[in-house]
Amino acid sequence: MFVRDSRDTIVAVASPPGVGLRALVRASGPGLRDAMTALLDTPCTHRGVHRVRVRLSAHERDSGGAAATQDHATHTTTDCPAYAMWMERDASFTGEDSLEISCVGARALVDSIAHTLIECINNAGFPARYAQPGEFAWRAHLAGRLSIDAAESLAARIAATSDAELVAADEVARGVVGQRADALLHECASLLARVEAGIDFTDQDDVITVPAAEVAMQCAEFAQRSDAMRGAHGDAHARATALIVLAGAPNAGKSSLFNALIGQTRCVASPHAGTTRDAIVVRVALGEGIEVDLADLAGVMCASVAPVVNNDNDNDNASLNADIERSARAMIDSADVIVRCTAPGTTPIALNSTAQIIDVATMSDLDDTIHSTRVAHDDHDHHDHEHATTSLHTSARTGVGITALRRALAARVGHDRAFRRAQLVTILPRYDDALTRAHDHFTQAHTLASTSAARGARLHDIELVASLLRAALDALGEIARPIHPDDVLGLVFSRFCIGK
Repeated sequence: MFVRDSRDTIVAVASPPGVGLRALVRASGPGLRDAMTALLDTPCTHRGVHRVRVRLSAHERDSGGAAATQDHATHTTTDCPAYAMWMERDASFTGEDSLEISCVGARALVDSIAHTLIECINNAGFPARYAQPGEFAWRAHLAGRLSIDAAESLAARIAATSDAELVAADEVARGVVGQRADALLHECASLLARVEAGIDFTDQDDVITVPAAEVAMQCAEFAQRSDAMRGAHGDAHARATALIVLAGAPNAGKSSLFNALIGQTRCVASPHAGTTRDAIVVRVALGEGIEVDLADLAGVMCASVAPVVNNDNDNDNASLNADIERSARAMIDSADVIVRCTAPGTTPIALNSTAQIIDVATMSDLDDTIHSTRVAHDDHDHHDHEHATTSLHTSARTGVGITALRRALAARVGHDRAFRRAQLVTILPRYDDALTRAHDHFTQAHTLASTSAARGARLHDIELVASLLRAALDALGEIARPIHPDDVLGLVFSRFCIGK
């Protein structure tokens, strides 16, 4: 947390490092009105954007580069054009007077403006310093302008490296995760009320103790849902960006198709089998606001084809080829979407994957019949209707079908589970910790209830089960609206008959 005095005026260069056309210096706190008189040629008197010139002063240096002595110190003053945005405390992000200066993105100039602004504020009689990371958002939170969820969403947006992470950050801002946790929390509270009723009100005829088997079943369901919320069951290979692989036999036209999809020559396309040995992965935007990692793999042989070994060299080559194929198969197993490439006159490779599959007939410009042979699943594939394939005819040389394939990929990634799975891994550490603890408590309660159910209908260790459910409620309450003990009591008494 911020250990410095929050009453200081803070200044920061808000632009990221690197070269840019424009840069931004941001300040928040008292003393800015007085500082503007010394810093700007025309102080801002009302809210809005103003065209100004920023006064900058510096000590002249001697011919050796050393600063002049105090006795011979001279000052040079220069100014630079900029835009200044002034915001009074009632209309600012931080709830304090705020000033933003936009200027040319020269780092030395930007640093000089920030340093001079701090000097002007100090000279006006107000303490000023450089801001710590996140301090502007922290002050907005203290002023009631920014909730914790909104602050976490803001941090997630800043750190996002893919569209999936931006979507997840937006879900945090809208409280989607909190709403899901809230629904689970209330179901857990209802179960806790029934368990505690069996502890405190067993003498009431209309209070029925919840059976151990029912407690075990509900706790198992709650544990699974809390795990699903944090992405543990989203997919074994969940990632922040969906992975699309081009798979097929050697010389199936995968590398040429890969180059056509990314719009540049990244892989060597050759008529000789085995040219591609290692997986080549490139981040690609599919044109519909969806980014994916596209991978070109080495050719995969049919499982029934065994290499012919005649001598030691052949044995070494066979061993190398086997390693390459195992690596390709491993990436196929981890893919979200598989583009199965099939050349004219060949059969599709066998795949046994739960990923989405799009069948593509490549090199259609070389086939006079335009690939009249239907590309279909072979007998080794096991897919339900959710993984039904789509046959597309493409030509990397003429460009036929490339746009259609990009659209098909975007539709699969955006509308199927791949993109939603990718969002799961961007969950915030605070949420992940709370959901992990809730899952552990539910699992322990399930174990105790299952043991009781095996010995009979009655729930043994009922107080311990109740304490575990209460701990799970507290963990979920860190994400959703907390449940007060009085709320649980209300659920208990709501089960009584009228007049009781």
